[in-house]
Amino acid sequence: MIDVGLVLPEFALLVLGALLRRWAWRSPQFWVDLERLVYLVLFPVLLVRTTLAADLGAAGAGTVLLAALGATGAGALLAAAVWLLPGTDRSTAASGWQTAFRFNSYLALALVDDQGPAALALMGVLLGVSVPVVNVLAVSALAHGAPSPADGDRRTSAAVRLLGAVVRNPLILATAAGLAGNLAGVTLPGPVDATASRLAAAAVPLGLLTVGAALRGGWFQRGRRLVSAYLALVKLVAVPAAALGLATALGVVGEQRAVLMAFAAVPPATAAYVLTARMGGDGPFVAAQLSLTTVAAVLTLPLWLTLTG
Repeated sequence: MIDVGLVLPEFALLVLGALLRRWAWRSPQFWVDLERLVYLVLFPVLLVRTTLAADLGAAGAGTVLLAALGATGAGALLAAAVWLLPGTDRSTAASGWQTAFRFNSYLALALVDDQGPAALALMGVLLGVSVPVVNVLAVSALAHGAPSPADGDRRTSAAVRLLGAVVRNPLILATAAGLAGNLAGVTLPGPVDATASRLAAAAVPLGLLTVGAALRGGWFQRGRRLVSAYLALVKLVAVPAAALGLATALGVVGEQRAVLMAFAAVPPATAAYVLTARMGGDGPFVAAQLSLTTVAAVLTLPLWLTLTG
């Protein structure tokens, strides 16, 4: 039996974000600024604080990270078949491919938020390593398959800028800083830690509200239904199945397995749309695909979490 209650608080905030975007704060700039606050300040503070305090030796990050990267790679390989499906063109394939293996960092962190510092630190490590990997894959596909309406130089410069943004990603920098501080034995002074605690507490709910506000309609566009369904199945079924299989093979159990499955089973990140739009890809298709996959995850995500135990 699927226990939707496992993810009900997270998805309730997504729905609230969508409603607020539709009926209250309609200004797109408001949500852009809120997302920037979460992305540049709140979530980095959350990651630094939890990674500093975590027992990394007990987290077993190496094996879990191997399973996470393996599941992500399996999704990328399976999704490559989208280039062969009827009803897709070069731009749609290059743009949609990333939605089959990218992950929503906000939702992944929210799912382990109540499991303690070790779970949050482990998720931070998975995100810190995986974010640059999936961004490089996505940028590479868009640079070769989704030409800009202008010229090739503009496309190349966009790819260079985005690759530079990968290495300056605040989630990656925050995870690296937390890991370095943890290994060096750094602890935050009481007043600093109390301030960071209050900022970190706001990260998850505000992050989920921004994800909900980004949802759009127009799912299953005519002529692209097979493409949409295939990409959604890869992300929501094949990637978590690969993660579960690798977890079993590598002996990942308990809390570590729960973190791995939360990472693998979440829908793709809304950043995929931003990346596609900047590089001249099929933005409307990606926006619709993100919304479709996020809504479908209401059923698939609790199923995988239930199987994890």
